[in-house]
Amino acid sequence: MVATSPVPAARFVRVRHAGTERRFVLLDVRTRARYVQLVARSAAAIEELLSPAVMANRVASWRVHPPDLALRPWRLERRLFAARLAGFSVRRGAVAFGDVHRCYASMSPAIVGDALRRADIPTAREVEGFLSGLEGLGVEGLPVGPDASAVLANAVLAQVDRTLRDAGVEHLRWVDDVVLSGADIAAALTVFRTALASIGLRANESKTRIVADPRALATANAVSGDR
Repeated sequence: MVATSPVPAARFVRVRHAGTERRFVLLDVRTRARYVQLVARSAAAIEELLSPAVMANRVASWRVHPPDLALRPWRLERRLFAARLAGFSVRRGAVAFGDVHRCYASMSPAIVGDALRRADIPTAREVEGFLSGLEGLGVEGLPVGPDASAVLANAVLAQVDRTLRDAGVEHLRWVDDVVLSGADIAAALTVFRTALASIGLRANESKTRIVADPRALATANAVSGDR
């Protein structure tokens, strides 16, 4: 059984790929187990928050004792997303692409805790406290690398999914990359930006764009995979 209050420990690895540098967080065994345990306790409730529009980092299985968390196979999810996007582009006129600015880094312990509390997930306080401990070690927002972070990111962005759906904006989401559709595509982007702002996040305007001809989606680099 994992101790309830381990002292967190982490180190950082910088990886440069395709001109972009990412800072991955490597947690020690005890800290990682605690993180997995906390998120495994929340996994079922978080999955219930997610609509079929969410196509990445879905939980396949989880176990609290001993802690274990597995996501659906990435390649399978990517193929499913590509198929949904192809159908999406054929049926729609103009579409927009949106992205969250510094997605994981911007998801502070408070933002994550608030998202879990809004969803009545009982581990909200423990998760926020755990992430605050990592923040004290220099981890900015959600640690990049652990699958547990991907699950929590989906929990945070579930509010954006709901806001888009309630506004009648059809969308697909791959991590923090969102494809939007609507009768007024500019208005759809406004809904997206407003939804992010309501939970303390903001759009990455350098990656936000409108594609007027859906046939261009066949060759457009629609998903950046940025976190």
